[in-house]
Amino acid sequence: MSKEAVIVDHVSKDFIINKEPLHVLEDISLTVEEGEFVSIVGASGCGKSTLLRIIAGLETATEGKVVFQGKEVTEPSDHCKMIFQEARLLAWMNIEKNIGFGLSRNMDKQEKAERIQEYIELVGLQGFEHAHPKQLSGGMQQRVSIARTLVASPDLILLDEPFGALDALTKIHMQQEVLRIREREKKTMILVTHDIEEAVYLSDRIVVLSERPGEIREIVKVELGRPRDRGSSDFGYYKNMILKRFFTKEEAKEEYVI
Repeated sequence: MSKEAVIVDHVSKDFIINKEPLHVLEDISLTVEEGEFVSIVGASGCGKSTLLRIIAGLETATEGKVVFQGKEVTEPSDHCKMIFQEARLLAWMNIEKNIGFGLSRNMDKQEKAERIQEYIELVGLQGFEHAHPKQLSGGMQQRVSIARTLVASPDLILLDEPFGALDALTKIHMQQEVLRIREREKKTMILVTHDIEEAVYLSDRIVVLSERPGEIREIVKVELGRPRDRGSSDFGYYKNMILKRFFTKEEAKEEYVI
């Protein structure tokens, strides 16, 4: 029987800009099961990243609440980690130290070293342990960011457009890496993306938000096996169905990868 990992309960969010309220999210309710991969898509400015930050405890909802592992989210948790579009590595630390940065100082040194090496190997960065971030490509830096997140063994991983700045081939490779890691680690993942193809490739379900204020237009269950063939008619069906049902042709061309 599946277990609820995250419950978003009637969440709305306002910001104050120049002393005027800006209504960003409107009455969002969503349940994510343990081990599920859910993507959130929508036009720029619809509140996708804000919703992710509320789930992470980095923002506070104006109305409603988020429950994670049975407890209301009021602050960031060690059991929930976020991967951003930028790798956000510490330039003065080598890769080994960047990955181990968030681990407890009380951890046994040998255990810590073994754990760091395990995740260096998991993301395919053997031989780069002593390199510094500036010596790595963008894709390799994101691998470090993923390893730094996983090494802390969080139960929930939030991904805020983590591959948006990468070239097309590196992006595809990183998507495959995330699925491989997810299969091994059995983690719950929530992804924010502009890329409909990416959402269909990675997700069990896709949450489509309206323009600001973001409301849930529909939640689409992606009933495709894995691995998924981007060139198949079934894959194209899901991609085109989302584009045609929820966005005008002009919006789709401007905002999304088709």
